[in-house]
Amino acid sequence: LEQAVQNMAIDPERLAVPNVTNKQKIVVDFSSPNIAKEMHVGHLRSTIIGDTLSNVLEFSGHEVVRLNHVGDWGTQFGMLVEHLRDEYPAALNKKTSQDVDLGDLVMLYKAAKKRFDVDEDFKVRSREGV
Repeated sequence: LEQAVQNMAIDPERLAVPNVTNKQKIVVDFSSPNIAKEMHVGHLRSTIIGDTLSNVLEFSGHEVVRLNHVGDWGTQFGMLVEHLRDEYPAALNKKTSQDVDLGDLVMLYKAAKKRFDVDEDFKVRSREGV
């Protein structure tokens, strides 16, 4: 332990951590929020973990590609669009769509999800609609 601390003192920039000899290109995919739902603090956890891993890998000498994948949103938007077509067609009209705000979309998404879980026809239309 004493020798390790002395080596860190000699090399304060790298703390005696050598660069890797076999550099690789590494993709780190993190966060992946469901963009059909509101963001919340839970999304920060995977973002922070992904960023930390990326920093460690870069410090070691690897080339890191950071991806913040927003997830599979097709079905979620399909559910929302089909629900709007059935229940609130004015929301899909350019002239009247400004009457729907983000808070309404969250409520509408939750209603669409409930329908999706119990209505097989709605489920099929949601998947085929996007």
